[in-house]
Amino acid sequence: MFRGFKFQVVLPVAAITLLLISLSAIGFSVWAMQHEQTLVRQQVADKLNSIEGVFVTTATLMQDRVRSSMALLKDQISVRGGAEKGTPVPVVSKTVNDILIGGKGQAGNFEIVDYVTRLNKGTATIFSKDVEHFVRIATNVMKDDGTRAVGTELNNTTQAYAALSKRVAFYGVVDILGSPYFTGYEPLLAKNGEFIGIAYVGYKAELPVLSQALEQSHLLKSGFVAVVDSSSKVRYMPSWVTADQVQQFIDNKDGSWVVNRSALPEWGLTIVSAYPVAELHAQGRQIGYGVALAGIILGAVISVTLFFLLDGKVLHLLGGEPRIAAQYMKKIADGDLAVEIAVAGERPDSLMASLKVMQLKLKNLVLAVRGGAAEVSEKSHKFEATYATLQGARKEPSSQELLRQVKGISHTLLLLEKSIGRFRL
Repeated sequence: MFRGFKFQVVLPVAAITLLLISLSAIGFSVWAMQHEQTLVRQQVADKLNSIEGVFVTTATLMQDRVRSSMALLKDQISVRGGAEKGTPVPVVSKTVNDILIGGKGQAGNFEIVDYVTRLNKGTATIFSKDVEHFVRIATNVMKDDGTRAVGTELNNTTQAYAALSKRVAFYGVVDILGSPYFTGYEPLLAKNGEFIGIAYVGYKAELPVLSQALEQSHLLKSGFVAVVDSSSKVRYMPSWVTADQVQQFIDNKDGSWVVNRSALPEWGLTIVSAYPVAELHAQGRQIGYGVALAGIILGAVISVTLFFLLDGKVLHLLGGEPRIAAQYMKKIADGDLAVEIAVAGERPDSLMASLKVMQLKLKNLVLAVRGGAAEVSEKSHKFEATYATLQGARKEPSSQELLRQVKGISHTLLLLEKSIGRFRL
């Protein structure tokens, strides 16, 4: 019954409401996608900071141990009478000057270095200076085959070598035979001040906390955090990727991965995070699409509710189609009181119900006026007849005036009858 109003007014209002809510949801979904990507980037930054904190904290603790062990090594050298330059001796395949401590040659003598590590753990070494090289003559640093690294040289590409070449002590992380160590190096001087070698102590960088942190460093689905050295060799990584995969992803030749680096200069290492661009966008879209869909569903629910609310409240308050009500009003205004007004619903105060009441009252009024006019007209005709009978008995001027008044009343009644005759009852 109410299709016209529903589809011309209610439905457009509901559709506009749905459109506005949907557009708002889509706009919010775009923001949600960007926000999700920002959260991922923040997550990456937090993980990098967390792992960097592991290194910083570990370095602080280990450097205290290194300095304690260096103090013990130097004390052992001092209490034995100090160091002096000895005669050339063969050390594995090299010939270098021996170093005498308390008169005892140290080449192949592991008493002092083992004493230090027995008390403080770690490793200790005495180097002999051979022109521009520093050769290990007493050490408990082990090679991969399990033998002592006697006869090996200090890597001349390290920061430690650069500092010691200038007689400057060095404390920091150094790569020793392929493994990172927390180290301390101090020049070993003879009593006459000659630079004859190096005293070294160090601890291999065992970082169980770091391993745990890397295992918890999942970025999206496939992303990871790893640690590489200055030559881009992978030092630490989580268990779900291989060193070759890490190298491939951080090289990022096709640009399909987001790679971030955080340098640790004092370690000579770099923390690297990597995650696929596609996964970042996919997660953003998932959040965005979810928000958009939820918004559209919400908009649809609100629109349908509004549709039926207008139908149930407004139309029933009107009691019918507004367009039909306007047609009824026009017919009544044109004098058609016989039109049948259909009232929908049972509300006595609806517009249609009120219009029907008005129609009935107008119809009753017209009937009453019409009846009164007919009665007056009948009496007027009788009056004219009586006048005709009495005409001969009255004076001419008075008779003419009375006739004129009677005709005036008759004319007025005629006009009233014509006006009433316009109404269809």
